[in-house]
Amino acid sequence: MALTGWVAGTFAVVCLGVGLLHLLRAALLRLDVAGELSHAAMGLGMAAMFSPLGNPVPGPVWTVVFALAMAWFGGVVVRSRTFGGDAGHHAVGSGAMLLMLAAGHSAHGRGAAGTLGAVSVAALALTGYFAWHALRCADSCRRPEPTPGAVAVRTGVLEAPHVAAAAQLVSAATMSVMLLGMV
Repeated sequence: MALTGWVAGTFAVVCLGVGLLHLLRAALLRLDVAGELSHAAMGLGMAAMFSPLGNPVPGPVWTVVFALAMAWFGGVVVRSRTFGGDAGHHAVGSGAMLLMLAAGHSAHGRGAAGTLGAVSVAALALTGYFAWHALRCADSCRRPEPTPGAVAVRTGVLEAPHVAAAAQLVSAATMSVMLLGMV
């Protein structure tokens, strides 16, 4: 599925915004820094893949970033003996990014699309996972904060749980779009 220039450009800008938001959260809140940096890397990586101007970061750099993230969060999953939770999600997200990088995928129709093989089947399964995750995030966006007003005192809206959930919703939805293009 090839996206037109303006659609891909819009997705690139949205993903860039998500990546920058997570970088800002990591720097200012200093809570779950590894998780925030992982979300930031995924947002920035997808922005680069969607960009009609091309990827400013060489593919091997992205590969190292996502391989390290997958190893880090995979280690957390092994130590905790449970796949559920944030660590499992970050491991899956990093694996999805590695799959797209290995397939040479971009939002412009180049890459693995066209034949139904192992990559397409994996991309379809990951599309389902990220669509499910987007629905989970949408539910989190709807839930009211337990203590209204108290969250925004120190660092403003960045601390609000629904802001992180909205950013992750956008990230999961755009990841689904990109992965669907590989099927």
